[in-house]
Amino acid sequence: MSGLARAGLLTALFAALCGKAAFAQAPAGSPSPSPSPSPSPSTIPRIGSVVTSDRHAEPLTNVTRPTFVVDRSTIESFGSRSVADALANVPGVDLFSYGPFGASVTYGIRGASAEQTLILQDGIPIIAGTTGTVDLGSLSTIGLQRIEVVESGSSTLYGTSAAGGVINLVSASTEQPYARVSDGTYGDRDAALSFGADGFAVSYERHVATNVFDYPAFAYAPSASGAPNATSAGTRTNADAQQTALRLSYHANLGGGWNARVTAANDATRIGVPGSVTYTTPDARQATALQSAQLDLTHAAGAGALTLTLAGSAQKLGYFYGPGAGEDDTYDGRAQASLRYTRSSARSDLVTGIDLSRESAALAFAPSDPATTPVGAAQSQSAAYAQYGYDPSVATRVTVGVRGENDAPLGGVIAPSLGLRADLGAARLTANVGESYRVPTLDELYYPGYANPALVPERLTDYDATLTFPNVLGGLALGYFGRDGSNLIVTDPTTFVPFNASRASVNGMQLTLATRPLHHLRAQLGITDVYRALDTTTGLRLPKTPPVVATLGLERAFDGGPFAFGARVRVVGSNADIPNYGPAPAYAALAPLADPYDAYTVADAYIRYRVARAAIATLRVSNLGDERYAPIYGYPAPGRTLEVELSTR
Repeated sequence: MSGLARAGLLTALFAALCGKAAFAQAPAGSPSPSPSPSPSPSTIPRIGSVVTSDRHAEPLTNVTRPTFVVDRSTIESFGSRSVADALANVPGVDLFSYGPFGASVTYGIRGASAEQTLILQDGIPIIAGTTGTVDLGSLSTIGLQRIEVVESGSSTLYGTSAAGGVINLVSASTEQPYARVSDGTYGDRDAALSFGADGFAVSYERHVATNVFDYPAFAYAPSASGAPNATSAGTRTNADAQQTALRLSYHANLGGGWNARVTAANDATRIGVPGSVTYTTPDARQATALQSAQLDLTHAAGAGALTLTLAGSAQKLGYFYGPGAGEDDTYDGRAQASLRYTRSSARSDLVTGIDLSRESAALAFAPSDPATTPVGAAQSQSAAYAQYGYDPSVATRVTVGVRGENDAPLGGVIAPSLGLRADLGAARLTANVGESYRVPTLDELYYPGYANPALVPERLTDYDATLTFPNVLGGLALGYFGRDGSNLIVTDPTTFVPFNASRASVNGMQLTLATRPLHHLRAQLGITDVYRALDTTTGLRLPKTPPVVATLGLERAFDGGPFAFGARVRVVGSNADIPNYGPAPAYAALAPLADPYDAYTVADAYIRYRVARAAIATLRVSNLGDERYAPIYGYPAPGRTLEVELSTR
């Protein structure tokens, strides 16, 4: 069944559900809101304020950029241990996993690549300078209050790598006592503990899994050269993983209008790296340690607030090839200082600020690597930005912004943006247009033998428009989006050296729908159709851009009694894994790179029972249909998994 046909099937299923249940009204201006974290699972209020869309706290109904929220209640109900798991049901977010827990997960938003999607921790980037990305599969959700996803170009406010949008991990300011233990398939065991008092909160998690599983043979259409294209069945080994995560936060009122907030996080993982089933690496191991810390000092006076932020993150990645083969070590560091001023009145608001940051890296190679000399590299950014919002009437809002940034040693860029919100009777229109960009990573500029110091930043124009009907069921939204770019950075398949290609073009549509609560049931549907995602130089589709992704969620909260349950379905259409470089004839000789991504449908479900006031037993099933597929060619996903959990909420 094609991805589009499956999306249609989901729509029909959703229509049937709506005949039995209606859902909570979505706030106007939000395509598909989630409820805010609640002090207890017995009540699930809606998110009323977000901090990511316009880089300051504001009502969700006020934003022009499409914004989705994954709250703490949803994270805990579905047992989302990693950020990647938590994003599985967010419309427009693409996820590509290299395997079970511990394996790397790459991502994107509405046809944008991982390098074009910015990851924030409390509003500050935590990307690795070498790759320009973060492994969402290794980031724990412990200690997070919620995750905000803005699906619109945001370089005006956040700078490089925000063409597709931003994903902001918002730390919990305070933490009620919380504990959980779980046991699951493939030796998957997890324990977590959180507590807090007097403005201080600490959260800890330990997660391990053996991840030994059988996988079937995979067969695909012959490659462009006519060569057979199949893999054999086998057993996945050396995919074990262990993770330790620690989150700390402290909030204090210093008096005189001053407030201070300190957050710190550490994620450490040790995993086996089995390699593709077509080229296994049974002895390869990898260890990663990612630390981040941030201090926010805010002074509020009248309608204005001035915030000074000092933040830093560091990552060490060690890749061990096997006995006698040596080890590669990568060290990444990022430091940022930001000064931001916000001011709000009855009809206008202003956010303006300065960002200063520096990224550095040190690369040390195994003796067997041709590039045996350690390499150090760095780049810095200095930027000033401003965005002004004005309400000509109670039914209209206009925002205009601009960012000027200098990226040493690459030069300067300008990124303007314009936004609109207009109430049209029973509907609300939101629209945005702006310039965005991506600065080449340290790997792309300096990695010995595989770098191109002549690279220039990608330049893109982003635009989107969403029509929301808040009173249709629990909220209906229809959106259109597009992105046109030049100087796209791609990699030559024979030399593995990146270069600036000509242009890329992305267009798509998105539908989200929710129902009002009925008998404590609520549901949400999202369908994203990226019908155009082309490297216009070659006429070929951009990699990792499935044409259709559909998500469906159904939940019943605890406020209906001692039982709660939920299910979610994710349908992903097939997409050719064809890199975007060079003239078309070059693809004929690249059989392994011309294999399609599998189309697949995955369903997850849970049922929870409150055995005591502070004790909840949960049973979860992932990949309910035991579907066997490879999200990335050569990297099969595991089959059905079961998990039993006991928690305090």
